[in-house]
Amino acid sequence: MANKQKGYIDINVGGKKRTLHFSMNFWSEFTEQMGISLQDIGNVFQNGISLKGLRALIYSAILANDQENGNDVDYNIFTVGAWLDDLEAETINDIVNAMLQSKILGNSLNAEMEKPGKVKPSKK
Repeated sequence: MANKQKGYIDINVGGKKRTLHFSMNFWSEFTEQMGISLQDIGNVFQNGISLKGLRALIYSAILANDQENGNDVDYNIFTVGAWLDDLEAETINDIVNAMLQSKILGNSLNAEMEKPGKVKPSKK
């Protein structure tokens, strides 16, 4: 089910294959876990993501998929935190890239994070 354009990615963690879904349910859970508003999401990623942010990101994405599909939730945020020790750096990069390919309120998160700065006039 790994379709980064739709905000899905499959990983092997916690002893089985799990699907992360970067949906509106994910964003709702993630902002709640981080104690931030939707408007402040960019600040979370601006200087690199913290361990708390990474744990919340992976937990919220797995939880969103499982609850959307009626799957048993056999973990909590601390269980997911323990799983992070088993993830390779490449897998974490793939997860973050899948999140960046997802959309929030119909807008690409990747485009939001790549907004250009102010245009400076040229000297002609």
